[in-house]
Amino acid sequence: MAFDPLKALTSYADAECSVQFWVADSPAAVLRSLRAAVIHARENGAGWKDVEITVHMPREDVVYATGKVRSLIETLRLESDR
Repeated sequence: MAFDPLKALTSYADAECSVQFWVADSPAAVLRSLRAAVIHARENGAGWKDVEITVHMPREDVVYATGKVRSLIETLRLESDR
């Protein structure tokens, strides 16, 4: 199944998410939506640091690693250019 960043941003608009940079002693940030998590990641260096965003769901978490996070960041950038 192909990854659809726009669908992910829409589907997890109200889901609690955490952002974790893969750097020693870096605490995770907890945010109120995937969009907020992606913005946080972008503003804190996801362009050059490895990062993971976890969408916390009742039965199973969804995890996006660095490459998909960068796709989500690009999707937000394209949305704001419209």
